[in-house]
Amino acid sequence: MVKNGKVISIINMKGGVGKTALSVGISSFLAENRDKKILLIDSDPQFNATQAFIDPDKYGEDTKTIFQLFKPQTEIAERYVMPRKEELITNIQENLDILKGDLNLVLVNKSSDSGLIKRLKMFIKVNKLREEYDYIIIDCPPTLTLYTDSALISSDYYLIPNRIDRYSGIGIKSLNKAIGDLIYTEDLELKCLGLVYTMVEDQLTQKQNDIKSELESSEAVDNIYIFTSNSSFVRDMQVGRRGPIATRYAKSKRDISDIVDEMEFRLSAIGGAE
Repeated sequence: MVKNGKVISIINMKGGVGKTALSVGISSFLAENRDKKILLIDSDPQFNATQAFIDPDKYGEDTKTIFQLFKPQTEIAERYVMPRKEELITNIQENLDILKGDLNLVLVNKSSDSGLIKRLKMFIKVNKLREEYDYIIIDCPPTLTLYTDSALISSDYYLIPNRIDRYSGIGIKSLNKAIGDLIYTEDLELKCLGLVYTMVEDQLTQKQNDIKSELESSEAVDNIYIFTSNSSFVRDMQVGRRGPIATRYAKSKRDISDIVDEMEFRLSAIGGAE
């Protein structure tokens, strides 16, 4: 059956907010529990989403990574040839594929080749990936880079993970400006699914409640939907032998299930309003 896949970037301009854990959790849950065909794209040079599924010691000199999309041309007259999907995409398990990240991305970020920014979008289009996958989830870098812009240009929607701390609003303000500029310059129809609180303690302190209330009443989140579901802080996700994949831990799996339900509700609501 030909699909009509949606491309969703998971993004915040602040690190340490559980962005990768949310990307990995949503992807694995949809594949394992909703029978959805998923492509996870790791566009962060730290490639933590890739390491969640693949042992770094076994990664070796693998060239089947996202770096091949952004690799600079060495000859001026050389025409770029878009890779075929099988040259870059790796199957992890039933219903779940990954376009692996690569530390070498740091070598390209300052490239002056403006054509690089649309490479990911064209890779998706040329290989007709929307027709193959129900969802394409992009784990984005936490900074403004070529890869951030490339991910957003490729996306239909974006989702903001956010940890409750005193710097909560800073990343969101930066993100709002960056996305606003990109929507204007690239004429995008990019829509925000909302903000998801991550790594939430079982009992918030008064200070955390104050920070949360202050953020939600601030200009930074005007017109941004706040998810009622969230992901809890689960220590085993950080140090457990089963790795940083939410579906492997009962509490985290329940959280991700609720987030996915609400995400799909939002997709339906936004789609119906278009």
